[in-house]
Amino acid sequence: MMKPYTLPKGFIFDIDGTLILHGNALPGAVATVNRLKEAGFALRFVSNTTSRSAAQLAESLNRLGFTIAENEIQTSVTACLHYLSVHYPTAQGYLAVPENIRGLFSFVSINEDKPEFVIMGDLDNDFNYALLNKVFNFIRNGAQLIVFHRNPWYFSEGKTWLDSGAFTLALESATERRAVVTGKPSPVLFNSAIASMKLDSKQVVVIGDDVSTDIAGARNIGLNAMLVGSGKFKPDDLIKYDISEAHFLPQLADLLTLLNLKA
Repeated sequence: MMKPYTLPKGFIFDIDGTLILHGNALPGAVATVNRLKEAGFALRFVSNTTSRSAAQLAESLNRLGFTIAENEIQTSVTACLHYLSVHYPTAQGYLAVPENIRGLFSFVSINEDKPEFVIMGDLDNDFNYALLNKVFNFIRNGAQLIVFHRNPWYFSEGKTWLDSGAFTLALESATERRAVVTGKPSPVLFNSAIASMKLDSKQVVVIGDDVSTDIAGARNIGLNAMLVGSGKFKPDDLIKYDISEAHFLPQLADLLTLLNLKA
């Protein structure tokens, strides 16, 4: 396997589909991440999940054998909080987010009639027509829809499930207004991760399994990226998205070989 670029100083890893799948660590993932940390690489872990906080994600990953600190995890939720503090510091909004992260938005002044923005997250079974119709009319009346991602589906419990991104796309189509996205592939999440690493973007490589969020998001802001053959990966992705051999990892553990590191 040829080296795709000069030796990086940091890596940004997607979590679901890259490190874990269906709640279990993928083969070689724990050893790869822990060995990179031992070797002194700066690591960050990014996720579009809105159902768990960074602390909860760190706890679940560490139970699987990873050594990951809460402050090494960046989520679409943490990126959204930063976005609101900059663009809507005093505005009134409406929250359509899971109960377990609602407390993170305690600073938001709630307006049930004419909000200036709507935050919509992964509500799963709590999505229903009444809620979607309410959000639809808020947007029609001028509210800005802010979402964590546009993922149309996800893995869970060994199955595939419709994700909140599917409802985002429907609302955008119905209202003819684009949502603000704070998670992948938006630059907001990647830039936040790089800033926390205190590295130049040219020193960082993004690794993920989803070409539409991980790889496309990295490419959009000029970051080096490598696609891993797990999770959402499909062989057709290599041709469709022009992924060269040098930018493809059949297994995550191949990264150690590429870097001349022993597990």
